[in-house]
Amino acid sequence: MAGNGSLEGKRTAGGGGPAAGRMPFTARGALLTELAEASRRPNCRAALIVGPPGVGKSRLAEEFLARSGGPDGRTALRVQATEAAHALPLSALAPLLPHGTGADDPAALLAAARRRAAERRAASGRPTLLVVDDIHHLDDASLALLAPLLADGTVFLTATLPDGAPWPGVLRALWREDTLFCPALPPFTADETADLLTATLRGPVASPAARALWDATRGNALMLRELLRAALADGSLREVRGVWCLGRPLPSRLPGGWPDSRLDALTEPQRALLELLAVCGPVGLRDGLDLVGPAVLAELEGRGLVVSRVEGRRERLALAHASHAGAVRSRLPRLRARALLLGQAARVRAYGARRSEDTAALARWEVEATGTADPELLVRAAEQALHADDVDTMCALARAALVHGPRPRAALMLGEALGQRGAFAEGIAVLEDGFAAAGPAEVASLAVTLAVHHFYGPGDAERALAVLADAARRGGPSAVVAGWEATLLTAAGAPRRAGEALARWPHTAETPSPAGVLLLQARLRVQLASGAAEDAVASGRAVCAAHRAVADRTEVFYPGRSAYLLAQALLEAGHLEEAARCAREGLDDLLRAPVPALVTWFAWVRGRIALERGHPAEATGHFREARAQAHLYGHRYAEQRALAGLVLAQAYRGRTGPETGELAPGAAGPLRQSDTVRAYAWSLRCTGRHRQAADLLREAADRAHERGEVAAALTLAHDLVRWGDLQAAQELPRWTADAQGPAAAARRSHAEALARHDPDALTAAATAWENLGAPLYAAETLAQAALLWRRAPGARAESAGRRAATRAQLLAARCGTATTPALTALAGPPALTAREQEIAHLAAHGRTSRQIATDCGLSVRTVDNTLGRAYRKLGVTNRTALAAVLATPPGIPA
Repeated sequence: MAGNGSLEGKRTAGGGGPAAGRMPFTARGALLTELAEASRRPNCRAALIVGPPGVGKSRLAEEFLARSGGPDGRTALRVQATEAAHALPLSALAPLLPHGTGADDPAALLAAARRRAAERRAASGRPTLLVVDDIHHLDDASLALLAPLLADGTVFLTATLPDGAPWPGVLRALWREDTLFCPALPPFTADETADLLTATLRGPVASPAARALWDATRGNALMLRELLRAALADGSLREVRGVWCLGRPLPSRLPGGWPDSRLDALTEPQRALLELLAVCGPVGLRDGLDLVGPAVLAELEGRGLVVSRVEGRRERLALAHASHAGAVRSRLPRLRARALLLGQAARVRAYGARRSEDTAALARWEVEATGTADPELLVRAAEQALHADDVDTMCALARAALVHGPRPRAALMLGEALGQRGAFAEGIAVLEDGFAAAGPAEVASLAVTLAVHHFYGPGDAERALAVLADAARRGGPSAVVAGWEATLLTAAGAPRRAGEALARWPHTAETPSPAGVLLLQARLRVQLASGAAEDAVASGRAVCAAHRAVADRTEVFYPGRSAYLLAQALLEAGHLEEAARCAREGLDDLLRAPVPALVTWFAWVRGRIALERGHPAEATGHFREARAQAHLYGHRYAEQRALAGLVLAQAYRGRTGPETGELAPGAAGPLRQSDTVRAYAWSLRCTGRHRQAADLLREAADRAHERGEVAAALTLAHDLVRWGDLQAAQELPRWTADAQGPAAAARRSHAEALARHDPDALTAAATAWENLGAPLYAAETLAQAALLWRRAPGARAESAGRRAATRAQLLAARCGTATTPALTALAGPPALTAREQEIAHLAAHGRTSRQIATDCGLSVRTVDNTLGRAYRKLGVTNRTALAAVLATPPGIPA
């Protein structure tokens, strides 16, 4: 990796990596088109691109110039107006001037320039394109020369201007005449920033990394480029298993600082306030007024350096750009920064430190200034950081508190933070010390977090359950302990034992409490495993509301965990669209303060949802991210689950890769999960070992059913049904007797229809899958129906087989690159051509042949002939039957 942090020369292990040189030009295509259209309008003489510094105004103008000039002979010129060139009149516009023309005769110079521009227009038939960067720096003589050239229409001007800079008179005149196109160029959105990073790094970027870079730059392209270089240079952004991940916080300072001219030539009072905000973060308006007075505040706000935000009944001041904090702090001596921190702490204490955020702020300032603080203050501040899902701050404050001696609550929070980072060995040591020192009121909290570390770290389920038993002996019966005992038993494949543990603790969500949240979460997991998916959805909705209402989160931790569980419950029930929305919104909330393990699980459940919705390529991306994040933070359990999802998504596309060899289908303990066995069986099927794959799935389904893992058993058995296994088709309906939700009902219908060799029932089951938003399952079910029709005699069977086959192909086309066994086994009739499909869809939606002919620019006869070919391929004879084959259920994207 280049030591200077440049984007040049970086490559991933697979040959990708950041593009050499400049960042790619992305997300500005619409503006580029608007510029091109404006330049062709007879009544438009210039375009002015306005926006804040660093958003890419010059790059947009440059791309417009590069794509507009060229082969047609049109002249295209670009000049850079600078403060230095301002002192030398006409120097910036030298490319427009004839050679040998002096500036001593302005009239002759203007006439010569107009003559030359007219000659160029006559030669190419179009005006000369002139791009002027930072036109506010252009000298008066150059502006005077531009005015008649624009009036003649021999030059089309595209200029850039920073927000707040004065408009030259020539542009104001064009604006009054309505001959100026003036697009505002906003910063990149979060999604556009993610796309730009992916293109620059030539590989996928994990959601937390993309969000952190956007949060730090707010879509400013120039700032993003420099921060990306710094992050690559110091290794905070690195590639993990093919995905770019953020292993530690982004650099707080850019090499050499951030070159913003607004930070130069500040007055002493202005600099004093910026230093306070850079070191301490946002402060109250009263503090700012006491320090510099209202006039200075107003001036800094007007220059875009300071912003004021109203938070409840309090107004706070902050730096307008996060990047300025590093630039200002880089110039501060250590003792000056220390004095600012302690001074602000003293001011807040003098006010009484009554506000909820004051505790965390005081602790942070004092620790940064002196390395320590009052231990009780540190513990309270760590609890506030936990409430904000700020794992990094919680870790630092809890660690500082433990320097003063044993404190079980500090040990609890530090241990939890270490576990989030995958530092399970250190976390277990910290939690063991806290557990040993805990009193009766604290023992349950320490025990459950310690048990979780043993279970998900080294995978020692026996030790984890022993810790919980020890806590029950020391502190007496505890709902908190019972909730986590049930959770771990469910994860270990013993949902019946988990249910027995919960049976002793009935609970309603009427009064939110930590114990109630944990019991609801545990009950949801047991319901999911035992096939009671709709009950799990109800529990998920209740626990999300209860979790948000709980004030003390040192036992329940992050509300995002409940949101993730609700998304999983919706998925298992078959409410796929709502599950996708819940997962997306939950992740968006979480990315404001990423919790490492939860980010991984959200990526995993989004992969699962994408698979169920028939999008294996999208699922592959989610599973890759989940695997990379899990590997980065040392979460072996999550990494194995993500790896299984990745192998399964590849198998859905008819592929196997080196990842298959990393699966551990025979693992013991927590790593032994049915989805690992499932993925391995699918990979065997892809390599032609059909019998071995089916035997593996059947054994795993039987084992899951015996343990009470109904959901897993149904999924595994349904895979066999999708492969055409009649034995599984006969067994699955009996297993779904107590299973809830439309997904379980669709599986039962599919299996019963296949067991009866009933193609009509299979077609009905396919419609049920399609209504759920699962086009891949619908296509597979129709493919099975088509094969049964082909084996039946008669014209009706032949026609029905063609309809089923074509509908299966149309549904499969919505699934991208999916290539599952049922689809590959379908050697159906040729699919509709693009023209046939277009006309057939128009006819199915009620358009007459004449209307279709008008819409498509065809003759009525051509439309009717094309429809006839489509009828024959689909096995239908009229538009009503055509609509039945091609119609898309409400809410399902075509």
